[in-house]
Amino acid sequence: MKTALIFCALVTSALAGSPVLVRITPQDLAKLQQTSPMSSLEKPAKNAAPTSQAVEQSIIKQSIILHDGKNWTIVPKGAVIFLPEAMKSHVDVKPVGTLLTWIDFLTKNRSWITTNDVSFNQAAGSESLPAERLAFWAKQDKVVVAVHQNGPISVRVGTENQAITKR
Repeated sequence: MKTALIFCALVTSALAGSPVLVRITPQDLAKLQQTSPMSSLEKPAKNAAPTSQAVEQSIIKQSIILHDGKNWTIVPKGAVIFLPEAMKSHVDVKPVGTLLTWIDFLTKNRSWITTNDVSFNQAAGSESLPAERLAFWAKQDKVVVAVHQNGPISVRVGTENQAITKR
């Protein structure tokens, strides 16, 4: 019985032919390349409004640079929510050294940087930061960076957040 099953399987696989592959000709390939989806993205659509890019935009210009003399990182403008006078030399100056990710930079510089978790409402300025936190920051000499889910986030300074040190 086993022999008959094995024989049947071998015969079936031997009689089944290999799939036929259609080879593409160079002319067909050239035709496909001319009508690729990418070519339509390169050319503007008919009757489309002209677009322009802002020349002065850059991630550095939209960020604040934090540095320790050897390494540097960037955070969004508005993410530094408390800046003591003694730490101004570490903030928003020319980058020096090696660019690090936010987490790596924070790990190396915990002695002068601390973070404060904020909600989206606090970041939008519709909810104020706790007054007791502001009083606590004033007693220490650390730069305070607003974070949401461990990433720096801008905090809009609204009427509720007037106690934040000017940047």
